[in-house]
Amino acid sequence: MTALVLALGVGCSSSPEPDAKASPASQPPYTETSEPPSAPSPADDALGSAPDNLRQLDWARTAVPGDYCHVADPITFTAGEATVRSERWGTVHAEQYPDEVVYGDVVGDSRAEAALRVGCDTGGQTGSGRLVWAYVVFTSEEQRLRLVGTVTPQKYEGGQASSFEGIDLANGQVTARENWHRSTDASCCPSGKAVTIWRVGDDGTLKAGAPRVTQ
Repeated sequence: MTALVLALGVGCSSSPEPDAKASPASQPPYTETSEPPSAPSPADDALGSAPDNLRQLDWARTAVPGDYCHVADPITFTAGEATVRSERWGTVHAEQYPDEVVYGDVVGDSRAEAALRVGCDTGGQTGSGRLVWAYVVFTSEEQRLRLVGTVTPQKYEGGQASSFEGIDLANGQVTARENWHRSTDASCCPSGKAVTIWRVGDDGTLKAGAPRVTQ
C-alpha cells in the first residue's frame, strides 16, 4: 500500500509542458463551421467588490473575465489595453471600452446590470486580425461584482469574426444586434446582420437563443 501511494504521488507531482501555441497569425480566426468562443467563467470572488449602483463603478480599473478570448484569468487593463496569453490563440492583444458601458435590467431585480464591450485580436490593425468581440454582462450582489454572462456574436460565416452593431439590456433579456461576414465580404466590411436574444437561465447566467438573420 505504501508503495502504491508513493507511486501515485510521483505521478501527480509533475506534468508535461503544454504544447506550444501556434502563432495567432498562422490560422484564421474562424471558419464557416466555427462556433462562438466558450470557456469556463472564473469564480465570482475574483471579480472584486462593487457598489449596488453599477453606474458608480470605475470600469477602467475593473478586471474582466477573459473567457471571451480563452484567457483563464481575469484581464486587468491599462489605458484600455492588455497583452495576455490565450489558451486558443497564444499571445493576443485585448481591449476594453469603459466609456461605452450599456445599462439595463436583465435579471429582473429592478436594478441596472451593465454590459462592457471587450475584444481581442492578433495585434494587427486590420480586420483580418480580429479574433472576437464580446460584451461582458455584470450585476452587483451584496456589494460583489457577479458575472451574468459573456455575450458573443452567434452568427458566423466567411472566416471573419463577427462584430456588434449594438446591444440592449431591457425586459429581462439582452438583445444583441450583430454584423457578420458573408463568404464574399471583404474583412473590413460585413454585409450580414442578425439579432440574437439572450435570456437568464435557471442557473442565473445568460443563455443565447438562435440568431435571427435580418439582412
